[in-house]
Amino acid sequence: MKLPSLLGKQLTSAHVTLGLLSLAAALLYSSSRSSKTKPAPNATKRVPYLPSLPILGNALDLKRNGHRFLEWLTEQCLSREGLAFTLRNPGRGDLLVTANPEHYEQVMKIQVDNFIKGKYVQDVLADVLGCSLMNVDGEHWKFQRRVVANLFSSRLLREHMTPIVQKHMKNLQDVFSNAATAGERIDAYKLMHRFTLEAFAEIGFGCELGSLASGQEHPFETAFDDAQRFVAVRSRGPVLLWKIKRWLNVGSERQLRNAMAVINELVMSFISKAIERRQLRNEGDLTQILGKDIVSIILDSVESNGQVVEPVEVRDIAVAALVGGRDTTAGALSWLFHTLTKHPRVEAKLRAELLTKLPKLGESDDYVPSLEEVQELPYLEATIHELLRLLPPLAFTGRFCATDTVFPDGTFVPSGTSIWICYCGMARLTSLWGPDAAEFVPERFIDAETGAVLQLPPSKFSAFNVGPRICPGRTLAWLEMKIVVACLVSRFHLVEPPGQETPYSIGITVGMKNPLMVSVERVAAGTSAVAASG
Repeated sequence: MKLPSLLGKQLTSAHVTLGLLSLAAALLYSSSRSSKTKPAPNATKRVPYLPSLPILGNALDLKRNGHRFLEWLTEQCLSREGLAFTLRNPGRGDLLVTANPEHYEQVMKIQVDNFIKGKYVQDVLADVLGCSLMNVDGEHWKFQRRVVANLFSSRLLREHMTPIVQKHMKNLQDVFSNAATAGERIDAYKLMHRFTLEAFAEIGFGCELGSLASGQEHPFETAFDDAQRFVAVRSRGPVLLWKIKRWLNVGSERQLRNAMAVINELVMSFISKAIERRQLRNEGDLTQILGKDIVSIILDSVESNGQVVEPVEVRDIAVAALVGGRDTTAGALSWLFHTLTKHPRVEAKLRAELLTKLPKLGESDDYVPSLEEVQELPYLEATIHELLRLLPPLAFTGRFCATDTVFPDGTFVPSGTSIWICYCGMARLTSLWGPDAAEFVPERFIDAETGAVLQLPPSKFSAFNVGPRICPGRTLAWLEMKIVVACLVSRFHLVEPPGQETPYSIGITVGMKNPLMVSVERVAAGTSAVAASG
């Protein structure tokens, strides 16, 4: 059975409103930025363009496929066996799209200095992320990267973060257990996001929102979701349009401003309290306990580097960490649970491993495995790898070419070109993954002889990026995903209502447009032995 993937019919009804340029805005903006095509240097090859129309470029193609954008983009990649092609995108310049693993490594690692986030990304994300490492380049990025590197040390992961994840896992499990007892359906998508927000709020800011236990949405949760949605609206339309709306303070821009007011008020209050505690302790008040939360660690790092603590910069780093650590993990968990409902063989094999290697999972609902215990579950890790391969939280990574660049295969990328690395296309290349590339097969990540998880080269697969911009919070993400899947799959079987559609939505990450409603059934005793023998 094929994965309900970006190529499957379940997703072709997805409503991905790109809000692409109105004709008038396209003509006006593109004419103001028109430029001559640079000639490729000798012994290099220029990336071919998709067939397009004069002036309009590929705007009509994008509009026509707006409801199935990722499928269409993936189809274009596969029809060229991953080789790069260029879109003419009126108002934004040329867009080079590639699913070539060698190009991926060149852009993200080997010639990384040639490819930057660029002004467009910074403009779109600035109101949410400020000047954070997710959307800046150069020395500012290097400084923040050094600061963030201290946030996810092995000691902090083990001593500080793991107990918090375990605590919130118990709250999440209670919700599933109560649903099983009451026979009620629950929204697994919302619950995964609530869990990751709760865990990160305590890890990052030292606060408990309480929405997972209470079932009530916290204003911060609402504002955070709204802010990311409205930023996505920006990315789908002309720059000029959203900037005018922001200046007039109307529509989605007004809603974004309101959401950010809620977010900034709460985050800045945490930062102010942390700074005040440090000042009082430095003045001799030893009753002030300095926290292990991310805000406190950021303050430590900034001060140790001889920098003046600027609350706004601390806010930018903390919010960027939250954006990077919440929706990506929650989305991956949601898509994994949805996928397991369609693949009973994988679910049974995964449950067998969990209950065989960690029998306490079947003996006590109070038991939550440790960081060390979840490292010894190869099929669990392979299952998550396979989900991240086919349904990555980021469908593509965008960069801006700052200087003329030539890849080893002779591909010429002129400066001023935007480039997208299409992960969905890479994942479905039969030349890379074999004839079953589009299938959900966790075993592809398992060594058939040793049973260990295969270590693939980053150019072939890397769910958390490669090179200098590799995700700094990947260890926390893995911890959360492994603990949640281990606890829930070992104890519950999820059933989606017949005919439920799961269209995707494109924001900062690839999420679900609709709730993921599931019925929860408790796993019967002895399931492990039955699954293992099958």
